[in-house]
Amino acid sequence: MNKIVILSSLCFYLLTGVSVAQISDRPDNLTLSNFQFGPINRWSYSHIREVLPTVNIQHDNNRILKLEQSNNYVTDFSITYEERNQSIDEIAKNWFIDGLLILKDGNVVFEKYYGHLTEEKPHLMNSISKSVVGLLAGKIENDGVIDFSQTISHYIPELTESGWGPDSLQTVLDMKDGSNYTEDYPDFTTTFRLQDCVIGWIEADYCPKNLAIGGYDFFPTIDRNESNVGKFNYRSGSTDVIGWVLEEATGKSLATLISENIWRPMGAEHDAYITVDKSGFALASRGMNSTLRDLSRMGLLVLNKGSAFGEQVIPAAYIEDMHAQSGDSNWPYETPENAKPFYRSFWWGKGNEERDLNGVGIHGQFLRIAPEAGIVIAMYSSWPLADGDNEHQYWDQSENLLDALVAKFRYNSGSFKMVQ
Repeated sequence: MNKIVILSSLCFYLLTGVSVAQISDRPDNLTLSNFQFGPINRWSYSHIREVLPTVNIQHDNNRILKLEQSNNYVTDFSITYEERNQSIDEIAKNWFIDGLLILKDGNVVFEKYYGHLTEEKPHLMNSISKSVVGLLAGKIENDGVIDFSQTISHYIPELTESGWGPDSLQTVLDMKDGSNYTEDYPDFTTTFRLQDCVIGWIEADYCPKNLAIGGYDFFPTIDRNESNVGKFNYRSGSTDVIGWVLEEATGKSLATLISENIWRPMGAEHDAYITVDKSGFALASRGMNSTLRDLSRMGLLVLNKGSAFGEQVIPAAYIEDMHAQSGDSNWPYETPENAKPFYRSFWWGKGNEERDLNGVGIHGQFLRIAPEAGIVIAMYSSWPLADGDNEHQYWDQSENLLDALVAKFRYNSGSFKMVQ
């Protein structure tokens, strides 16, 4: 590292309030080409503000939802997973887990941090950011500012000729739109990876020389595929489009909207933040960062049907709608027996009888809402690859792990003594 780079870095940290001591463990070889992937992401996912431009999402110091420790709190436990008994520390090591917090009936029954994560540090949510935007959209519609039956082009004329132009907001929220946005993580020619180039998340040989500068220029260039309409296909760009709609309809930035409508009302303990590109476009689809505890508070907000401090933050009917879908007959993934999974308003419906919901992000970010069990599971990880590592595809086992954790802590909190 040359002297100019060192001085520039020091100026950045002084301006942003980050001390030199905080960056002492920064990997020497961190670049925009490798910060998303292992082993570098073990550090970078807990330090995104030191890697990418961000804007703050403020909390309210006078409105913090206190998380009490349960009488049945444990510091260690084991579960039967992959046909053998394993300690949570063993699983955390194999799964590159950075932090795991489990709430039962609103109280903390387990909380532990690994890697570089601590209780006070925000961690990259990746696509759990989508679920935050989904809640925000429900609140803004309930306020009468937007109408889910209206088209994208109604709010953003610049997208009229794009793949999203004629689709309704609800269609886009369910990712059943007609955009030709493609997403296959190992394939670096897909739209998802091209967007990395546009937003400054990567510097790579495959990035075109003549490239749109930021999301506002990029998304109007995505064309349409009518055969996609009405069928769920995972498209991160659809969330970014909804984020743009919310900004356009309200005249406020996405960070401000999240702060005013979710982060402050739900009682967050710390500020969150979201990445922005050179044009100022906020990455609604995967750029949000928060502490693990505040992620669990968002899960608790959903578990409590949109209520916090006895006040309705998100419409209860909107939360109920996310739980109540009957399943997707055209579900594109392998379906467990007797399950009827679906995708609704940027949340994954497990499709079980108990109507569990998931917020999910690549590289191992999970938020499980299990209403019948009274459980919220918040997990941050740093898988080396988007779906696991070179030997394991953790996507294939993630539902089983979350189910095992729910089963472990499904008990009467007033009378059950946890067995270590």
